Amino acid sequence: MSVSVDDGGKGGKKSVNADLNLVPYIDLLTCMVAFLLITAVWSQLARLEAHQKGQGQAGEDTPPEKQFKLVVVVNDEGFNVVADQDQQPLPKKGTEYDYEKLASELKKLKDSHPDKTDIQIASEDQIKFEILVRTMDTALTARFPDLSLIDAGGAGI
Repeated sequence: MSVSVDDGGKGGKKSVNADLNLVPYIDLLTCMVAFLLITAVWSQLARLEAHQKGQGQAGEDTPPEKQFKLVVVVNDEGFNVVADQDQQPLPKKGTEYDYEKLASELKKLKDSHPDKTDIQIASEDQIKFEILVRTMDTALTARFPDLSLIDAGGAGI
């Protein structure tokens, strides 16, 4: 590629031969586009939606006699599945949480209440984040897509 520069004077145009190397610039743009596409898809894959009721927020306006409340309490001893007034404790297997038993219990509840889509997960402060996320994944696989996180101390259970 050649470039000519007008020096504004008497002799006309002065010829300047300069080759622009665009390959590094194109490489940089290609890498940036690939990086942005990967991070955009990665952020969609890593997202787990959960709702949280704040203090003073009103819940749904359904009558209390028709509302079926389902809460999974995560504590140091294991899980406690609360369905209305019935409590089903699911203790740990040794030092590990029993996610298989939790999944089977939630599937039983889903089979008995197929229209129920929301579930509340209550955890104590000392519960690790990985345990909470795995509990949420277990609830999602049991077909409870509307997750709510609540504090176990303020759950009133």
